[in-house]
Amino acid sequence: MKIAKIVLVTAAVYLGMKYVFWTALPFLSAFFFARLLYPLAVKLETKAGLKREMARFAAYGVFLAVTAAVSIGLLYGCYRMGSNCLDYLEGFREDAYQLFDSCCQRLEEMTGFQTEEIQRTVGQGTGDFTTSAVAYSKDAGWYMVGLFANIFVVFVAVFLMLNDYERIVEGLKKTQAGRYAIQMLHGIKSATGAYMRAQFLIMGIVTAICIAGLFLLGINHAFWIGIAIGICDALPFLGTGTVFVPWAIIELLLGGYKNAAGFFVIYIICAFVRQVLEPRLVGKRLGVPPLAVLMSIYIGIQVYGGSGVILGPISGLIIFQALSKQAAVG
Repeated sequence: MKIAKIVLVTAAVYLGMKYVFWTALPFLSAFFFARLLYPLAVKLETKAGLKREMARFAAYGVFLAVTAAVSIGLLYGCYRMGSNCLDYLEGFREDAYQLFDSCCQRLEEMTGFQTEEIQRTVGQGTGDFTTSAVAYSKDAGWYMVGLFANIFVVFVAVFLMLNDYERIVEGLKKTQAGRYAIQMLHGIKSATGAYMRAQFLIMGIVTAICIAGLFLLGINHAFWIGIAIGICDALPFLGTGTVFVPWAIIELLLGGYKNAAGFFVIYIICAFVRQVLEPRLVGKRLGVPPLAVLMSIYIGIQVYGGSGVILGPISGLIIFQALSKQAAVG
């Protein structure tokens, strides 16, 4: 019976996280924002003397204002980065051509293949990549349409949930499934906060290692490059190897053996630090063994892909809480 319960709970969590989670994510996000805005709405109603509808509308207005400010800031940052790239586009293009020619000449010296043959092969690969990128851009366009539609649903759902917040919570508390879901959400909330704090701490350590390593190698703009690489390391689909490995290969082809070795060393140190610290810090903050955290991350990546870095530990926590709850009831 215990094995059957473990199998059933694991299968339910897998199916839920794999399929139901992404469908319900806009509404879960809306409930999260409504929960954050509810105390503000209550304070505006009780202390500021606003009517209930006006207090909820004012709290929602604060939400819109903060969201708009963050969006404008991000768009402005992207605009400035794009403008700077356009200003130096011609210089970047010339540097890229020179770098490409130097790499081809270096490969000719190492392998014996003619530079023209290497350039022709790379050109064919670039053409195939361009064709694939054009085809992918169409899918990306539809993805963006769906993303904006989901964002619109979230904004509307936040307003509706904030207006009926008490009724929604009371309705959940009246059913056993609702009460169980609320308990699960409280546990997931505290665990997710602990998990994110651990991830930010690891990202800070990795960023510091990147900045220090690039500074010792004498790389220009080491501080900002290190921050960018640290952010890449925190993203599920990327990592420090996404930057350091190609960079080291290019330096190796150009004869910059010192920098190439340095980049490989920094990458190995960062990967080792993350592999050692992540299970320990996350396990300590969640109150579970580090080995269990490492297994949940690894299995999550195998099952969910890149998002398994986050979904894996969350799924493991849900399974653990579900089994603990059943054992307590039994």
